Amino acid sequence: MAGDTRGLQVAAIAYTFVVISSIATCLRVYCRGWVSKAFGPDDYLAVIAQIMFIVYSSYSITGVKYGTGRHISDIPTENIPMAMQMWWTCEPTYVLANMAIKASIALFLLRLCVTKLHRAIIWTVFAVTEVYGLFFFLLFILQCRPTSHFWLRYGDNPPAGTCLDATVISDSFYAYSAISCWTDWTYSILPIFLVWNLQMNRRVKWSVVGILAAGAIASSATIVRFPYLNSLTDIDDFLFATTDVAIWSTVETGIGITAAAVATLRPLLRTFFGSGSSAPGHGTSARQWHRTGSQPHKSHYMRSTGVHGDEAFDLCDNTRKQIGVTTVIENGQRNMDVDAEAQKYHSGDSQSEASSNLGRLDDWNTSQSNLAEPAQAARGTQGWNITVKKSIIQTREAV
Repeated sequence: MAGDTRGLQVAAIAYTFVVISSIATCLRVYCRGWVSKAFGPDDYLAVIAQIMFIVYSSYSITGVKYGTGRHISDIPTENIPMAMQMWWTCEPTYVLANMAIKASIALFLLRLCVTKLHRAIIWTVFAVTEVYGLFFFLLFILQCRPTSHFWLRYGDNPPAGTCLDATVISDSFYAYSAISCWTDWTYSILPIFLVWNLQMNRRVKWSVVGILAAGAIASSATIVRFPYLNSLTDIDDFLFATTDVAIWSTVETGIGITAAAVATLRPLLRTFFGSGSSAPGHGTSARQWHRTGSQPHKSHYMRSTGVHGDEAFDLCDNTRKQIGVTTVIENGQRNMDVDAEAQKYHSGDSQSEASSNLGRLDDWNTSQSNLAEPAQAARGTQGWNITVKKSIIQTREAV
């Protein structure tokens, strides 16, 4: 019956999320590659996930042409094997896309971690997710012998072959969905603990947590899909019965890729809208710390730096480090060592404080010319040979 045709829903959802996720991924590539100049492994994985999602969606849309979303009785017999082949191809690409985006999110969060416990949690979740994802991928593509028997069994002259009981695939899909929810919620809740103790503006802190936790939205699609997984056992009317599974699998993957991309776009927003954060104790706004590129940082840093000082996030925990600033003034044949700043700061302080301290160093350094001017006035044309040198060193690491 025409009223039972749901193919247009499947196609519309696929088109919608391909467009949304593609835009988000392109912005991520531009932001990380050109604005922050910090394109990393997590970004490569995100691009791979987007490519696999496009492949998945293209097969899903093609399947609609041959009968996905329609009752078997309403599909021409010669189209059923092709529609089943499109459905079969969607499943492995769906798994690969989700494996890639979850790995991307894991690598992104690992750069935020400041404690061994957080890193252990992420590595554990990452390992379980990827291992089971690989198992589910292999289970699905090898469920029939030969593989083509999955779709050819619906033809007029089905060849000889066997397939696993449909309940095995259904139960495996339940387990995969449960692990996926566990992963999404872990990756969404953990950022709260990563940034909560950092010294940053409360508004910025909540925005960072909200952006990083956006992945929890993807798990809602996974939860909604749970009641429909039993439809995978409906072999007699498979293409219509599994319509909701196809729709919510598309929504889950599209939202996951989009949310992961949004988490990296803060420097792009700062570039276009001039947003910034205030630093308590240092006025209404902190002096920008200009950078000329991105440098590799230790495991407890996560900074996305660029030529304009833009950052995806500037989160670090330097409570184990102490840094000293030493200024050396060379005047002719005399050398004076001056500890001009006489300060040490713990890296647990915010970026704004570090930037402000460096800002004061820059202001002090400009006095080099002022030192020379009075001397030149007093001594005629002969000026002092003054050189000011500054060094910033890590003095010790606490055990």
